[in-house]
Amino acid sequence: MDSTKYRMLALTDLSKSSMTILKNAAQLAKAIGGKIEVFYVKAPADVVNYENQFSAIRAIQEDSRRAQKRLKTMVRKIEKEENIKITFQIAYGNIKNAIQEKISKTKPDIVLLGRRKSKLVNFLSNGITKFLLNECPANVLIAGEDDKFYSYDDTSLGVYGDVLQKDGIEIINDLNQKNSNPIRFFSIRNTKNTKKNIPQHRNTKEKVSYIFSEGTNALDGITSYVSRTNMQLFCISRKHQIKSSLQQMVYKLDIPVLILE
Repeated sequence: MDSTKYRMLALTDLSKSSMTILKNAAQLAKAIGGKIEVFYVKAPADVVNYENQFSAIRAIQEDSRRAQKRLKTMVRKIEKEENIKITFQIAYGNIKNAIQEKISKTKPDIVLLGRRKSKLVNFLSNGITKFLLNECPANVLIAGEDDKFYSYDDTSLGVYGDVLQKDGIEIINDLNQKNSNPIRFFSIRNTKNTKKNIPQHRNTKEKVSYIFSEGTNALDGITSYVSRTNMQLFCISRKHQIKSSLQQMVYKLDIPVLILE
């Protein structure tokens, strides 16, 4: 009987950071009961240098064989190390359209992608990033910096906002099952008496709240406190409408960020 609770789609560009992305995906899958599929898509223009149609087809076939071999090696290594089953697929075409079609067809619960030095993986253009952050009908997990590995056992969770949105409660509860740390909430309010960049604290047994005063430096303040409080995963609900300022916060954080549908 299949006990899988979450379908997970990991996007990769076959860079050096891909192994870390796959390791993090495997750890997350084991923590919440997930099944992983890895998806790699490449634009034909990045492969084909020939005007002749048959030469172009051969070039794509050769590139596909190399990519299949490389991705299979990565996947089998993670499967052996983590004792988990992973499937994978390679495609050629318009990258944004291929990712959208893959998500529409497979309907993953979580889409995972990586980044290097606070930038999303190379094959994700601005249009694809905007789609994943704002329109993707799934939760989106953006991994931390490329050489960092994160385990999701006893994870210290941070949440943007003062309450958990209904759509995000289940996955956060699953992540929080073995967690001995309180969930930390970071919110921005127009509080005249709050000193600049010094948040108010509201503590309960299972919750710690940080309330920042509204202003141009509020998001920088949150980013700083997330780092100082040793968060391992930061969650943002899409209900907050992730505008450019919040996107910048996503890029500035060097820990995994989970965009909740």
